[in-house]
Amino acid sequence: MATTAVIWSPENSQEEFLVFVDDVAEYERWKGGATDIALSRFVGTFSIMKTTNSVGHTGQLGEVSKQEIQNVFFGGDKNKHAEEAIEIILKEGKSQKADYSHSYKLTLNPGRGAGSVKGQGNQQGR
Repeated sequence: MATTAVIWSPENSQEEFLVFVDDVAEYERWKGGATDIALSRFVGTFSIMKTTNSVGHTGQLGEVSKQEIQNVFFGGDKNKHAEEAIEIILKEGKSQKADYSHSYKLTLNPGRGAGSVKGQGNQQGR
């Protein structure tokens, strides 16, 4: 499943932070200066992700904590929020289309058929 993510790294760091973009055309218009476009028009989930088990964006993805956002993006300023960090990533990052299905976070609702669910109960002889 090909998905577009905008990837940003802090200066002098190998960490990469990702924001997923649902509508690439709207994102490109916003990045080009169309400030009347709300982020909610092209960002589906207001979460910042990063790999939890390797460097770069190719490992298992996990959501970044509020504290880490404040430390990495704003030097510990507790008055800043994830939306402001998402804007930094969208403005300064590079978009990349790839298969990010290796991350459990992209299985948004496994109860609706995505993913593998195997139940084992006491069903002998059936």
